[in-house]
Amino acid sequence: MPCWEVRTMCVEFKAKHLDLLKKAIKVLGWSFESTAGRLRVKTADPAWTSFTIDLVSQKAEIRTEQQPSLNQLKQQYSKEALKRAARLRGWQFKQQGQERKGVLRK
Repeated sequence: MPCWEVRTMCVEFKAKHLDLLKKAIKVLGWSFESTAGRLRVKTADPAWTSFTIDLVSQKAEIRTEQQPSLNQLKQQYSKEALKRAARLRGWQFKQQGQERKGVLRK
């Protein structure tokens, strides 16, 4: 493979609530630009700069080395969705020790 070739892939990214997605991006300390049904996400890592999420087709266009960043965003989006669902039902979402664990209580 030539050194100038960049491999990209298109990954399914279903985010129905744009506000939750934007909140997840902000919680991670990243930024975004919104244009015509697309969201350009800028990560904190300058080496991987940014990737684009097409909100209409619900797919993200990333380079292979950006997969961990996309996974991190998916996890944070899921947390924000859980928090919202808990709030709507009068429950509490509490983060436990590790970042990946949480508890819902009524």
